[in-house]
Amino acid sequence: MEKTPIITLNSEEKDFLFQIDSMIKSILFELPVQYHEILQVVNGSRFRPLLTYYGYKLFSENLNEKVYKSAIAIELIHKSSIIIDDIIDQDDKRHSIYTVHKQYSIDEALVITVFLLGKCIELLSEIDDSTIRVFSRMIIRMCQGTIQELNIDMNVSIDKIKEILDNQTSQVIQNCLVIGMKSYDSELDNQHLAIIGYKLGYLFQLLNDCEAYFNPEFTVKYKGNYNFDINKSRKNLCYVYLEHFLSNKEKMGLQNKDKVTNLEILLNKYNVLKHIKNEVSLIEFDIKKQCEVLEKNHSMERLNYFIDYSIKLAKVRAGIY
Repeated sequence: MEKTPIITLNSEEKDFLFQIDSMIKSILFELPVQYHEILQVVNGSRFRPLLTYYGYKLFSENLNEKVYKSAIAIELIHKSSIIIDDIIDQDDKRHSIYTVHKQYSIDEALVITVFLLGKCIELLSEIDDSTIRVFSRMIIRMCQGTIQELNIDMNVSIDKIKEILDNQTSQVIQNCLVIGMKSYDSELDNQHLAIIGYKLGYLFQLLNDCEAYFNPEFTVKYKGNYNFDINKSRKNLCYVYLEHFLSNKEKMGLQNKDKVTNLEILLNKYNVLKHIKNEVSLIEFDIKKQCEVLEKNHSMERLNYFIDYSIKLAKVRAGIY
């Protein structure tokens, strides 16, 4: 099995994340003491704030207050979304840590979500209007994607799945980089940076969807259950790839009590892993080409390093090497 990659941050990156962690903890101190250690909020890779940081650093070496506020706001939005997702998916754990509704209750988790979004609005009130519009549109699209997913029909196409994931994941990762850039100058626009973020977001979702199918042991450790109930997880890209090949009889076979065994047989029969690996390679190539364009005018060393690390980590978790 491939080893999990380890990221090495420089001193400024470590300090940036330390400041983000400290500010998030101070936000929780506004709640009663029993909520000062909400595990899913105080813990985390801070992947999205780091992307915001890198988006900013492409244009300036000197960090301003706005990039800190933007990074915290992005993380609060992310934490709010995973609280809701975990309730919807009925997951007990995330990153092997109890979900908020398991640590507390569903009622408390919902109120905590509203509180985090309220603090996000408070932070954004001190940021320029154009950046606020990016944030508000991001939240709206995340909600639209989740509503679409909850109301999806039984004959969903892969294009519809991609539309949902565009709203839920791809545009969020894209906006982390874009908001970082706009934290330096709200008038800036860079299509190459936006494309990198968008494709990264889609790639991460694709690999994430593969975890339960190609690395189920990790999924159980990570979420506390297999979480690939076919009737519940129709948005799963991995399953949609498989479904493209299935006969009606095979689809029916996935509804019986031996669905897990049947699923493994069909994944191997139609070599779904090969098709997914091919798409992953194409996306990686596209990201690399966009990075090469940016390298002509910007220092991409740290962003390239972070992108490589993140993709390797996602591949290991998905069981795709």
